[in-house]
Amino acid sequence: MKKTLTIVLISGLIAAPAAFAKGSFEDAERMLQVGSDYGITHFQSIEFDDDRADDIEIEGWMGQDWFVELDLNGNGDIEREQRRKPRGESYGLTAQEIQVFLDAARGQGMETIEELKIKRNGDIEVEGNDDNGRELEVDFRTGSLEPVKVERDD
Repeated sequence: MKKTLTIVLISGLIAAPAAFAKGSFEDAERMLQVGSDYGITHFQSIEFDDDRADDIEIEGWMGQDWFVELDLNGNGDIEREQRRKPRGESYGLTAQEIQVFLDAARGQGMETIEELKIKRNGDIEVEGNDDNGRELEVDFRTGSLEPVKVERDD
């Protein structure tokens, strides 16, 4: 009995950080607002970090010149920021465009979000979990809300 209880407790402690590594769609919307208020005009990624329960990372462009990485806590407070002037042109999506793709991923059965990533070639990846807790990835191309791939882990 004692051994079984210990195994259950250890399993719970191991699984607990993963349970908090996913954000709700409302959390993602709040982080988009925080990034927009900060000055990000084109987002490249939003990630709910699986290393820390309340760590969120946003990457994007402030206009054409500055690329910024923000580490936020669960309240949306900036814990770390890093700016740089990279070579090349900015890319990404506005907060409103991202919201449309988040809604489309939700329409495919996504309940929580782990990461949204926009690639330079126009691919958009949304990773999260469905209502059964299974991993779900929905991929889009810029300009179309029709998924190019929907992948569920069993």
